[in-house]
Amino acid sequence: MRAIRSTCLAMAVPLMLAACGSSAPRYTKQGPSEEDAITSMSECDYQIRLSKTPKSEQEELRNLCMQGKGYRAK
Repeated sequence: MRAIRSTCLAMAVPLMLAACGSSAPRYTKQGPSEEDAITSMSECDYQIRLSKTPKSEQEELRNLCMQGKGYRAK
């Protein structure tokens, strides 16, 4: 029983990580570093959460916010 759990866990973790890694687009902008893009994304996410935006609208608002900061989805 324990071996089955270990095997399932070993198979599930990489799948979950792959799904998480591919869900959000990467944003680029000529000049700023990747850390700057992460900071900008965090600012956008903060504003989205602060306004209590429904989950169904959050991705679109994040894209618009990042575009407003001069970033483009890659």
